[in-house]
Amino acid sequence: MTDLVVLPALKQGDLGTEPHDRWLAPGGRASAEFYRTPDGYLVRFPDQADFEIDLALDSVACTPVSDAMQATAQSLFHNAIEPLLGNFAGGLYLHGSAVSIDGQRAIAFLGDSRRGKTTLAGAFAQAGYPFLSEDTVKLTFTDGQYFLQPSRPVLRLFQDSAAFLLGEAPNWQNEDAKNELAAGRSLPFTDRPNPLCMICLLGPGESKTVCFEPISKVEALSQLFRHAFVLDVEDRARLRAHFGRLGELVEHVPCLTLDYPRTFAQLPEVIGAVVQRAARGA
Repeated sequence: MTDLVVLPALKQGDLGTEPHDRWLAPGGRASAEFYRTPDGYLVRFPDQADFEIDLALDSVACTPVSDAMQATAQSLFHNAIEPLLGNFAGGLYLHGSAVSIDGQRAIAFLGDSRRGKTTLAGAFAQAGYPFLSEDTVKLTFTDGQYFLQPSRPVLRLFQDSAAFLLGEAPNWQNEDAKNELAAGRSLPFTDRPNPLCMICLLGPGESKTVCFEPISKVEALSQLFRHAFVLDVEDRARLRAHFGRLGELVEHVPCLTLDYPRTFAQLPEVIGAVVQRAARGA
């Protein structure tokens, strides 16, 4: 397990070099930048925190930009840095949320940022289907099937989604950022690994109804790779190995696209359609 050391807060300065990779948020702004260092890598989340990864020591040093960013830095470590290191070491992590159906099967929802993955996981939990994860899908392969491993029992939500799930607006200081909402009786979480029965790739919300579309294994593989956590896009040996693990995944687990109108009122219909689809074996 990688150790995290949190250093005193410090404003981000110019690193004097260009990143070898970037994650882009909707609108084109960089949400993360990747730099190589003599001992490993530095991952910068602009205006939030820097994470310096020492591969030899198996440690990560985090420098938040301010004391107010301490909680955000912890979330970034769990939801981004750990998955990056997990895939780098030969694991299988994807960007998505997951829920448990009947306590024995998991469904994963993958998609770009702002596609509604966490809100969907929360809506399922509210409807009685416990969530397993809200931003990171960790998979292990045992006895011929993939198991979805539970993550932290929290949902990171914007205020409008939290208000929908709670029935009232939460008293959060920063209304424009995601905040953590702990699991509880009305938002159940399960810490039991579930066999993965289906992967839903979320569309942009352009459909006027709840719509499933089957996709080929080749297209599924391409889509899954978009939602992987890759620390070094120029490390060809690790990229090939990771691509191979994704190829095995699409051979074992059905993948579908799922699109629906992005309104809270539509979510009960989405939940019913997904559960029915899972019952039919995708």
